[in-house]
Amino acid sequence: MLPKYRIIERFLIEEIKSGKYRHGDKLPTEKELMEKFNASRETVRKALERLVVKNLVIRKPGLGTFVNIERKNKLVGILVQRITSYIFPYIALGAEEVLFTNGYKMFLGNASEDPNKERQIISEWLEVGVDGLIIDPVCSATRRSNRDLIKDVVRKGTKVVLVHTNWDMEGAGSVVLDDWYGGEKTAEIFYQYGHRRVAVLYKTIHLPSVVRAQAFLKRGRELGFEKIYEKPFHVSEFTGIVMQSAYEILSLPEEQRPTAVFCYNDATALQFFLAARRMGLKIPDDVSVIGFDDAPIGDFREILTTFEHPKEEVGKRAVEILLKMIEGEKPEKFVFKPRLIMRGSVTYPKK
Repeated sequence: MLPKYRIIERFLIEEIKSGKYRHGDKLPTEKELMEKFNASRETVRKALERLVVKNLVIRKPGLGTFVNIERKNKLVGILVQRITSYIFPYIALGAEEVLFTNGYKMFLGNASEDPNKERQIISEWLEVGVDGLIIDPVCSATRRSNRDLIKDVVRKGTKVVLVHTNWDMEGAGSVVLDDWYGGEKTAEIFYQYGHRRVAVLYKTIHLPSVVRAQAFLKRGRELGFEKIYEKPFHVSEFTGIVMQSAYEILSLPEEQRPTAVFCYNDATALQFFLAARRMGLKIPDDVSVIGFDDAPIGDFREILTTFEHPKEEVGKRAVEILLKMIEGEKPEKFVFKPRLIMRGSVTYPKK
């Protein structure tokens, strides 16, 4: 059940979209809306204020509320998994730079790795009438993802560019990294350094993570590692689950313990480092580690061998593709090849 202010808001949006009210027309008064929906003045005002925030109406004290849809919105929604941390703020910054240069405004949404919240944000932005969407989908490797919703949004004509996830969706653009290359390359590096017992830590709900792990496992089997420990986890890496997985791997007897570990991203690698330190183990003397993303996560970054994620460039390229689509061009699917950055977290195993 929607709260009453949302019911009023949706009613007015549909009235405007239907053409009943045009630019400059006056909407029903607060009193009329209160009577129509049996709502309090506070509830009606909350609904109207939400329309103000969405640039659909202008409120003039003493005169009323007036429709404000004369010009094209030039508004783009950017929805990321976790706006406050890791690499996501940099992607948004890159996108904002190109949007500003081209005279567009930006809605910035934080899905908090929650598909329900992601769905709600997308629905609200569509009500406003955004010109396009850039989405880094949550739970992209699972049935919980909003793939069907996004596919329907594209089918109905909204321009969409997906980031980090290649669903090969007809009508949508995409900007991804060559995650398969990263997984394969990591296996090859470990093998070249003489490691024969290895492990991979990865998140099963995130498609890039799954692709990196699959590539690592496949190439590892081809190279003939003696033992490959596969440690998947099924929730966000920011929940503490990685520390638990790391302790399980590192608690194995020394003759069974992996001598090299591939962490699907740097946030996972950082937690693995911390677990190793608490157990009295040194990186890379006791165990080598490779991450992914070259994330700005403090001094730890200075020693971690990882793959570069062109964070701001991803945001810029996604906007460039989207703006071309808005102008009538066909969607583009762009792949960045991540650059390997060799630092100090990989060495030869102890004999």
